[in-house]
Amino acid sequence: MSSKLCAFVLPLLLATSVAAQTQTPVISFPASGPYAVTGTLRAGQPFTVQYTLDRLKKCRATYSGMDTWFISVEYRFDYGTFQAAYVTNQSDYVRVSVPATITAPAGARTLELRFKNWDRGGCVAYDPSSWPIYTFTLQQ
Repeated sequence: MSSKLCAFVLPLLLATSVAAQTQTPVISFPASGPYAVTGTLRAGQPFTVQYTLDRLKKCRATYSGMDTWFISVEYRFDYGTFQAAYVTNQSDYVRVSVPATITAPAGARTLELRFKNWDRGGCVAYDPSSWPIYTFTLQQ
């Protein structure tokens, strides 16, 4: 291989290798069964939550043909206060799944998640439906 080609290809290979190591971890919740974690959850770093809407089918009110329900991921670090991010969005008249990206605080050691579905009629449902909630250990 010529030195000019090496000078071009080698930085590309190194950049690709670094990008592969720094991909945002994903916690996936399929329609049924256990969740899956791709990558390493780390303190001080972002991660993405992907939630399949068929996993939580309760509380699905509509109004004039439009979905009037929402699903959010409620999360907390180190047993603190819950915060929330939406895992649904409106597309025309229907709700669709959207990923939620959350950044863990520096120094955090644990992450807890639960999903909340509610609608305009006042119905509320959770996944999991009772304690314990989904718990993860964060790497430092």
